[in-house]
Amino acid sequence: MPRYLEYTGLVWITTLEENGIAVLPVDSEHVRLTNDDHSAVFFVLTVPRVARAHDVKPVPEKDALLVARSITSDALERAWAAGWSVVTDDGTGRLRLAQRTFRMDSADSTQASKRPPGRPGRSVYSVVRALFALENGARQDEIAEFAHVGQAAVSKALNRLAERDLVARGEHGWEVRDRAGAVSWWLAHYPGPGGIETHWFGVDPINEQAYRAYEALDSGRANPVVSGDVAADLVIPWRTPRRATLYAQRGADFSAIGLTPSDSSASTLTLVLAHDPGVWPTSKTPVLIEMRGHGDVARANAFQVLYDLSRSPGPDAGEALEAWRTWMIESGAVL
Repeated sequence: MPRYLEYTGLVWITTLEENGIAVLPVDSEHVRLTNDDHSAVFFVLTVPRVARAHDVKPVPEKDALLVARSITSDALERAWAAGWSVVTDDGTGRLRLAQRTFRMDSADSTQASKRPPGRPGRSVYSVVRALFALENGARQDEIAEFAHVGQAAVSKALNRLAERDLVARGEHGWEVRDRAGAVSWWLAHYPGPGGIETHWFGVDPINEQAYRAYEALDSGRANPVVSGDVAADLVIPWRTPRRATLYAQRGADFSAIGLTPSDSSASTLTLVLAHDPGVWPTSKTPVLIEMRGHGDVARANAFQVLYDLSRSPGPDAGEALEAWRTWMIESGAVL
């Protein structure tokens, strides 16, 4: 089933940029594409596999972009005729921007016949987040409220976790039985936040870059949170941050704060417009932490920090990850 900005693959962005088209996220469903003096905001539909003819739906907006790992020739023709612009990871694409048409051709056309397994849902991961935030047991309706999922999904998730002896029903409701096991299971199986990523490079200290980016997003009411190295360093300092990771509900052009677009391998800051609402802490108010020399910033959910630490570069990244994991296991309520 197609997903809206669910697939965070980055190659399609490179495909556009190599053809002279700049990509700037606007929110979790839109990107701004710019070439020379022409610019337009596109609704984005992603298909996290080979796109086939039956994946092509009516365009929901005038400017609409279908993104896929690759696409069959039949699907490409049908999408173009239906009004979609198309871009894929393998370099295939057709794009309408203002009065211009861009054509991008890969070396090989896609004729794949096998489909990879679908991405798992995120309800069970949100339930784990909620159980760590709710101490001393919680009813299913409380879990549903904190996890922002339906009670039927909560029930299914609890059964799945109970089968692994990670949770159990106690005197005051459902609670985590094996905190270490639950954290490890979550990290091993979490499919990622979905959405869209942009990468940036700067020469200033990582915390300085993170705070400037946070301020820019916050001034635009984008509901930003810091994660990964920077968030962990502000709670349990372990190592000098190597890369900043921020999540937000709307994008921003960080060129104005001294950063330049970069590929992921050379980036010092990553912005993610996430599809997964669990990225934000399971609490009524933001979880604020003080960034020394700057001011308060909101932190991402502790599990999201864990996930981003697991992807951090550097020879001591594993030690930082283990320190954060230990903090989550030994703390009380974890938001």
